[in-house]
Amino acid sequence: MLSRGKAPLESPPSFFSVARANNLLWETERACRKKALATIRDSEGASALRFFINVSPGVFTDPRFRDVFTPEALKPYGIAPERVVLEITESIPVADYSELEKVVACFRERGFSIAIDDLGAGHSGLRTLSICAPDFLKLDMALVQGISMDPYKKHVVAFLCSFASAVGGKIIAEGVETWEDMKTLLELGAPLAQGYLFARPAPGFQRPAPFVLERLALLRRAVCKGDCIVGEGLRSLVIRRTTAEKGEMTCEELERIFRKNRTLDHLVVLENEAPVGLVTRQNFFLKTGGTFGYQLYQKHPLEEIATASFLKAPVFSSVSTLAKLAMEREPDELYDPVVVVDDQELFLGTVTMKQIIARAGELEVERAMSCNPLSGLPGNRHIQNWIEEARQGDSFTLVYGDLDRFKEYNDRHGFLKGDELINLTASILREGLEAFPQGSRLGHVGGDDFVCVCPGTVSPLALESICRIFDERKLVFFAPEERTAGYYEAENRRGEKCVVPLVTLSLAVIESDRIAPETHPGKIAEI
Repeated sequence: MLSRGKAPLESPPSFFSVARANNLLWETERACRKKALATIRDSEGASALRFFINVSPGVFTDPRFRDVFTPEALKPYGIAPERVVLEITESIPVADYSELEKVVACFRERGFSIAIDDLGAGHSGLRTLSICAPDFLKLDMALVQGISMDPYKKHVVAFLCSFASAVGGKIIAEGVETWEDMKTLLELGAPLAQGYLFARPAPGFQRPAPFVLERLALLRRAVCKGDCIVGEGLRSLVIRRTTAEKGEMTCEELERIFRKNRTLDHLVVLENEAPVGLVTRQNFFLKTGGTFGYQLYQKHPLEEIATASFLKAPVFSSVSTLAKLAMEREPDELYDPVVVVDDQELFLGTVTMKQIIARAGELEVERAMSCNPLSGLPGNRHIQNWIEEARQGDSFTLVYGDLDRFKEYNDRHGFLKGDELINLTASILREGLEAFPQGSRLGHVGGDDFVCVCPGTVSPLALESICRIFDERKLVFFAPEERTAGYYEAENRRGEKCVVPLVTLSLAVIESDRIAPETHPGKIAEI
């Protein structure tokens, strides 16, 4: 929610600066909070959304704030604390870090989330970041605006996205005003954003225009097509290095450039901004070396010595896939850089094999940490990201699967057999994805619980087929007499002997309109 004053103090910085100078910051922020909460209460369609409320460090650590901003105080507005993010502004420094740590813990216990505003500007330092351990990190617009054309900003934001992912936080980019910057942010792994691109500030609650939401959904699908999921694209690695237009440089000129710039490893030959050749330092000096090599090529155009069979990759390619393709090249080309192009086949830059191998290794570690160790399927963090991505597009469906009477099976047959049965379930669900809508993704919540995120709707016949296959293949996990009888004996939770039917697989379909924002995969079973 955005607060605005009246002229000449319309802008928030001026408005709150005057309030601070007159010792009225507490009263001013309290009035703004009350107005924001009342607006949320009275706005149609706002009941299921999450709202960010700015609080300055001085007010946040003021004992009065803990007394007045409680879950009970929000009840008249019909707002649960889980829907409120307290966004700590950093226009002024934190006076007492130990007190800040206590207050953050207090509000977390009450169910509120925490965000750091304007990360990368003001007083948003590493100490504040480590103490707050925020759920959301909001990037200052100085890091965001123009990022599509700034390699250094790309590297900074890519690092922050990787950091946030590792600690379970989410990045929100502030001040997004162009579709080019939004596309770059998506490719770097920052799918959440705010700014004039989506809507201008207005009184009351309003959603972005339908055409904006439609274009955003198309952009997300374009960035994430193929094997690439958000955050695994090449964009963060691409650097636009030295180039030469076809027909405008001789080998003699390039030789001087290489000798003058010892760090220059390669050069790309362009024709109307499309890459047509690659010259590496090593290959250049191999060809121009020897008794006659230099004299032979000295006055010839650069493209005569360039290789035209270089590896070219679209910017939306995944790092993992590209690493495999690069390592399948001929031995003498194995460590050549990869030329990266946009969707129009125009040159964007290059990526070295050192960069690709290092990033591929990082991604493998990240996947291993977030995947279920038993099934190897993506875990809760991936599932939650998939749901949030799907929410940006058209309607979607969740298929929630779990095993009925699995606890009794575990108790009767042992945990090793139970693990084998879970792996069988994972395998059958993987195979069943072929009959689900294209783009469906399967994750493992934990135990015997699985979730599939599907664009559009799922055919009942596909669900029935999965359950039928499970019933056929599960039989090897039971003794012959149990298969014949269709049940076995086990102890219930009270230690009493009971008859237990053979394990079955249940699949529940949940439409997207029943899924609240930020729903944790572990809570899906409660819907």
